[in-house]
Amino acid sequence: MLELREVDVAVGKRKILSNINMVVKPRELHVVLGPNGSGKTSLLNAVMGIKPYEVIKGSIIFEGSDITQEPPHVKARKGVVVAYQIPPPIKGLVAGRFAEELMRRFNVESSYAEVLSEVLEVRDLLSKYLFDKMSGGEKKRLETFLTLLTKPKVALLDEPDSGVDVESLNRMSEALKVALSKGTSMVLVTHSLHMLRLLRDHITSVHVLYGGTVVHSGLYDEVVPSIERYGFSGALTQLARMG
Repeated sequence: MLELREVDVAVGKRKILSNINMVVKPRELHVVLGPNGSGKTSLLNAVMGIKPYEVIKGSIIFEGSDITQEPPHVKARKGVVVAYQIPPPIKGLVAGRFAEELMRRFNVESSYAEVLSEVLEVRDLLSKYLFDKMSGGEKKRLETFLTLLTKPKVALLDEPDSGVDVESLNRMSEALKVALSKGTSMVLVTHSLHMLRLLRDHITSVHVLYGGTVVHSGLYDEVVPSIERYGFSGALTQLARMG
């Protein structure tokens, strides 16, 4: 579905990511963990083709075709989408009207939209202007709803847990499970161990990004408990000893 082959990323003349390799197959959930400043958001932006992030080496392959240099709107039409950490408010655009247009353009059945709306509890938000005068949890639930509403082939999710309460985390996790069951693959950047526990049985691989590169990839039970116990640098030492 989506493959990163020896990808290097730069902003201007400064290289910020190097030798990133990842293979995401249909219906898989890949988690990217790492300390602040390790390049997690930069990785998602580079995959999506958002400036000023630029792939200067390697390639991004989607459904067998090289999409490395294609602009974001082309990638989105092909089925690769990104959900941002902080979606901007757009006054004058009613959220429900925007959702209807997405459903029309992507030929989304109303039953799927109803399930997502109920799980994420966004019905009351659809009458408001897009992301305007909403709490952090409301914004994240609505952003997750709109992202998954199009039934993307690959969803890049940038810290949907940031600044939200436990109830919102629970709802977003259930929505991700619904989308996975419908065929969406995901790359999830998160700091929330609670969210990871909720998604544990659905996680294919956990990638640890450290110092601008993926230093370890493994199963949830191998990686996450070690990070919980030792922190990132300590966990990497432990994982290296395990081979």
